[in-house]
Amino acid sequence: MSYLSDWLGLANPPGSREDERATRIGRPDRYMPFAQRLFGLLRRFRPIAPLPCFTVVSRYDDVQEVLTRPDVFKAPFAEEIARLNDGKAPGTPFILGIDDREAHDAQVGTVMRAFRREDIAGRVAPFAAQRADAIVAEASGKLDAIEHLVTRIPLDICREYYGVPIEEPEKFIDAAFGVSGHLFGIPPVKVEPKVDRQAAIVRSAVDRAIQDETGSPSGEDTVVARLCRPSDGPALEAREIRAILIGMIVGFVPTNTMAGGNILEVLLRRPKMLEAAQAAAATGDDDLLAHCLFEALRFMPINCGPFRRCERDFVIAGGTSRATRIRAGRYVLASTASAMFDRTAVEHPALFVPGRPASNLMHFGFGMHWCVGAFIARAQITQTLKPLLKKRILARAPGSEGKLRRDFPVIGFPRHLTVRYEP
Repeated sequence: MSYLSDWLGLANPPGSREDERATRIGRPDRYMPFAQRLFGLLRRFRPIAPLPCFTVVSRYDDVQEVLTRPDVFKAPFAEEIARLNDGKAPGTPFILGIDDREAHDAQVGTVMRAFRREDIAGRVAPFAAQRADAIVAEASGKLDAIEHLVTRIPLDICREYYGVPIEEPEKFIDAAFGVSGHLFGIPPVKVEPKVDRQAAIVRSAVDRAIQDETGSPSGEDTVVARLCRPSDGPALEAREIRAILIGMIVGFVPTNTMAGGNILEVLLRRPKMLEAAQAAAATGDDDLLAHCLFEALRFMPINCGPFRRCERDFVIAGGTSRATRIRAGRYVLASTASAMFDRTAVEHPALFVPGRPASNLMHFGFGMHWCVGAFIARAQITQTLKPLLKKRILARAPGSEGKLRRDFPVIGFPRHLTVRYEP
């Protein structure tokens, strides 16, 4: 499909001068997180490992196979995300839960006409940079980098760029986090009254934005305005607009908070990685800085990988010694986190190497459900962390303030991490 192909073509083109420069400047740091040691054992001894609740697929090639076969391995949250979009079953689907190629590509086209490629450099990046600069400057040397920076800027982008009014930020953030954790966590995904209440908060804000724009056009060039009055193609129904906006919010604010928080945590743990990122920020080289940040994220990704539900009996890695039959109805974890450390596909996986080929990084998924907001996320996270990384003597605040705190231990969304720096 042309829209998706165009955007994918922007992703770290192999052999570019920026890639070569990034790899050369990056300071090598060998680091093997404990989780990756466990995945390493799986890749070696049981690459397709049946656990009580699901099967873990850990090899790079096998993860790719699962994620490129939506006809066999389907998103387990598809019905639930559609139900939450409308507040009732069956609901309106969103692309992350659409496994039919034609329907999926049609909605991708609609999304990309509203979230335009030129907006990344023209609007998203400058807005994130301006807000981040102001927040870091106002903090005067001490900042809860998660609460007041990493989470706040995606929320501000939802207001200013998406065009969705958010009157109670903390309540909205909690709701978005709750819905995201519910949909993308360990399956099966079951109806939960608490999540229904959280989804209603997000849905209410989106509905208000749609109603305001439909009833009295703002004249502003927001995503909501574009969806309500498309410049080409047929007009969209309110429920379709709602499904797109909710999906792009739930897939943006929580995910970017997780990514930004994890990146910052890795950099603070690894002085050489922090030094490389700060050097890139100091020179104003945004491409190199992005390479540094998303290479750091490889060592602490946003999750272990997406879950899928096997719809019919299927043999993964057929024709190899690890070939394994997955029975219909079985849940599968396609561990992108593990795949990014698979030596058969990733050169020197334990080394910090900014500028790796895009194929080495699976932060935004793989295959048909590759994240359509990937480039917006990349720009926003880079510009959000840039002014903080430009500060001298960046370090954790002493005591418990300087420790990364999550809403759930180990795997929860980052909520607080206070840093100090020279104003």
